[in-house]
Amino acid sequence: MKCWFCGKDAVAVSMGGKAVCRDHANVIDRICFAKSDTCTGYATYEWVHNIVLAPDEWIEWESWEGGKKVVRT
Repeated sequence: MKCWFCGKDAVAVSMGGKAVCRDHANVIDRICFAKSDTCTGYATYEWVHNIVLAPDEWIEWESWEGGKKVVRT
């Protein structure tokens, strides 16, 4: 498998499904995914470790409190 960006041998597949070499693999230590159940009031969390992102991929985080999106500057 070859890198999506430069054609070198790929070492990983990014979250977006692109094969990437070491030069183009951006590794994030860990991310927490949280899901709240509005019926029960309980929340579940999942930790994902060593996430690989391609250079044209990014992660956005939104915060919600009381049913409203919180914008922090």
